[in-house]
Amino acid sequence: MPLGQGPYKLRADVVPVNSEMTVFPGVHAANFCVCTSGGGARALTHTMGVYRALQEMGIMEQLDGISSVSGGTWASSIYMFAREFQGEAIEASALLGARTRPEHLTLQALREEAPPMARGITKGNSSQLLWQYAGSHRDNEVWAHVVADLILQPFGLESFECCVAESEEEVKRIKEENPGIQGVPFHVPRRDRPKLFVMNGALLAPSNHGISGDSVVSFQMSPDYSGSPFYPKDQVLRFTPDVTYQPVPLCCIYPCWRKALTLSIGGGFIETFAFGGDAPEAEAQRGGKVEVPTPDTSFSLPEMVGISSYAPASSFSNRLLTSWWLNIRKKYWAICSNTCPSAQEAHEYQMGDGGAIDNSGLLPLLQRRSRKVIWIASSYRPLQDYDFEGATIDNFDPDAAGVIDQLSSLFGYGLNDQDEGYFYANNQVFKKSQLLPICRKLFALKSSGKPMVLKESLDVLPNSYWGIRGDYQVSFVLIYLDECAEFQQQLPQEVRDEIAKGPNGMLENYPIYKTTGNNKEDMLGLNTAQVNLLAAQGEYAVRQNAHLFRELREITQPHLPTILRGPSSPDKVAK
Repeated sequence: MPLGQGPYKLRADVVPVNSEMTVFPGVHAANFCVCTSGGGARALTHTMGVYRALQEMGIMEQLDGISSVSGGTWASSIYMFAREFQGEAIEASALLGARTRPEHLTLQALREEAPPMARGITKGNSSQLLWQYAGSHRDNEVWAHVVADLILQPFGLESFECCVAESEEEVKRIKEENPGIQGVPFHVPRRDRPKLFVMNGALLAPSNHGISGDSVVSFQMSPDYSGSPFYPKDQVLRFTPDVTYQPVPLCCIYPCWRKALTLSIGGGFIETFAFGGDAPEAEAQRGGKVEVPTPDTSFSLPEMVGISSYAPASSFSNRLLTSWWLNIRKKYWAICSNTCPSAQEAHEYQMGDGGAIDNSGLLPLLQRRSRKVIWIASSYRPLQDYDFEGATIDNFDPDAAGVIDQLSSLFGYGLNDQDEGYFYANNQVFKKSQLLPICRKLFALKSSGKPMVLKESLDVLPNSYWGIRGDYQVSFVLIYLDECAEFQQQLPQEVRDEIAKGPNGMLENYPIYKTTGNNKEDMLGLNTAQVNLLAAQGEYAVRQNAHLFRELREITQPHLPTILRGPSSPDKVAK
């Protein structure tokens, strides 16, 4: 039964998360986590290889959470939810593929079927799917349906009528509290996976209104709760954290008949199964176990994965025709508090790729005060032959050096690009002076032919736009995708020859495949050899630095009591 055919009201938990109430609900207090970046099929493939090695090392089972963006969400959603592949039960070792050694990766071996996690992107049919769904669905639904077919369908996860919840026990609780939705199906993550899973998207702007660097905020989707924590640039009791959206012009004509909207945004979460409906009564918007209007449709896993990976949405948002026809839209309303006292009606918001505001997935973990992070950065460009040693803190230019912005923006080098739809100017959480030494280490690793993997411990700075309190230290191991001569030198000669062919060979652009259009007539996909080789490099990078991951795992942090809030229990202190 579709959710929209159920009762008029749902009973659900609304949880404020703001500068006065900083505690995240349920399993969201996560200490040891992975964040994995965007990058389409390249990111899915690289993440798969890293996960393969971490799984065999026993680290995946020790993680508290995963925070993913775009192509990283493609990989992580499969890892978290897949119980079957093409109708047969599947476990992690089979899902991620067998262990590899570079010297065994002959051309014949590379042409063998990709592991199930990446099998969908090797079919060569992504362009066909785009045209197929463009002709049979409303334009703003096309992307989610393509993602459902390409990424989720082999695992039986493609249904748009299934809601999502944290566990079977939570599904039982939800249905007991809402007897009218007994027939609604649910997907839940596997029990043998990390408890926290955040799929990162961006809350762009209400329909027919444009975006700016100070209005785009993080939209976080998890099996248990979804929403936007904190208020941008929150200053308690000093001003209401409102955001003003300007109407989008039509053919360069400013639409004076449409007024600008000034709205509150952020402030917390609602249980995911109840997200997407009209706003409840004013008092219910302040939090608690409340009645909320039933959404017209289920907020399904394909929609979440689609939102997290819909990169064009942010650039489409400032063009009336593309924002209306092509962008994914859902109803959204802010959570009220003393900082944001006025209730407001729901507005239909455009939603898109989390990479529009943070392509690393790290900032949502810092909001939750995670202290140990494995950071998978699936780079879209190589580090350049830049004079890192001659550079100073004052004249260092990360862009000229080829440093990816998911890294540089966290050190205060982030910029807003309205036309391209990237908004990184509000992302600084580390001292600016600390980036150059890190880049020198990365470049030294690349120059020596080693995998670009390093471990750092940095003090976290407060960031009011993201609601990050700072004043603590995070340790991370960064896995930075780039050319690895040591790995390539161990490959069979025939494979090295194939790489050297460049655009004339089957490994074009290895290892940094284009996010879209790497292969002709397959807009989103990669071929089997490309997948198998890049995944093997990601796996190799982890294995060659196994000691760093073990050191990270063993880091002990001062124990801080954590308040756990759940939908069916009062606040309690975790021991």
